[in-house]
Amino acid sequence: MPFFRLIPLAVTAFLALPLVAQACIMPAGASAARAAMIQAVNAERRAQGLPALSSSPKLDRAAQQQACDNAARRSISHTGADGSELATRLKRAGYRYRIATENTGRGFAQPQNAVDWWMNSGKHRTNILLRKTREIGVGLALSDAPESRNHWIIVMGASK
Repeated sequence: MPFFRLIPLAVTAFLALPLVAQACIMPAGASAARAAMIQAVNAERRAQGLPALSSSPKLDRAAQQQACDNAARRSISHTGADGSELATRLKRAGYRYRIATENTGRGFAQPQNAVDWWMNSGKHRTNILLRKTREIGVGLALSDAPESRNHWIIVMGASK
């Protein structure tokens, strides 16, 4: 192949480098933070007479994928960089569901701060207090944006 034909390929590869998935950075104490998030969500549910949600490794995977994606993009979104929506991420995680919801947040230093904000937001509150959900997954990742380092995702669902 002539050299000049390789130039566009090389330029395209170079320009695509920023799009390559970056390693997901998790804060120290991420496991404890996830547990605290589940406790905070369940406290709100119990206060309304609802059953506590149990932790689901499959929902954790779906939530973590989106937390990492949001942190890498410095954004807050329910849509992944690849165009995936929650249903796609749940399928990838192997979670067959009857119902599923997702809350996203960023910049909250503590899990309780995120839950407090969600409980004061109509749609997010509805998601947390949805009677039909039984399980929860938590994602947490750090971005390099100083004003909003923590990216939180909670996914709640009921499996089939």
